[in-house]
Amino acid sequence: MIKLLIGKRGSGKTKDIIKHANNALSTAKGTILFIDESDEGILEINHNIRYINISDYPINSSNEIVPFLYGMLGADHDIESIYLDGLFNLYIMTNEEACKLLEKIKVLSERHNIRFEITISIEGKTPECFTPFL
Repeated sequence: MIKLLIGKRGSGKTKDIIKHANNALSTAKGTILFIDESDEGILEINHNIRYINISDYPINSSNEIVPFLYGMLGADHDIESIYLDGLFNLYIMTNEEACKLLEKIKVLSERHNIRFEITISIEGKTPECFTPFL
């Protein structure tokens, strides 16, 4: 399952996703990952959630994000939820590239029964391919 939190920059998406991740701990049976583009929110995340600053890794394009996620799964088979904050801010993506990335994450989610929550900053119209995840 994938859930998108979409809005303009500064609309409170990061606070919401942090709250959702922290609340998920009360029912979690496995590992929860919080992947961010910086260390900015690290102090707000519960210490039982694995916090990953993706900018610490040599990922140079959106095409490298899904293999990175599969590597995380290979290292920990107990991952049940992944929260991705600001990931789409790291790389300039066309709407078509973003849609392809979401489809790949959807396959990963379904294949490994992992819940994803992703924040996306958008100014203007939301791409049609995002609709199933809202």
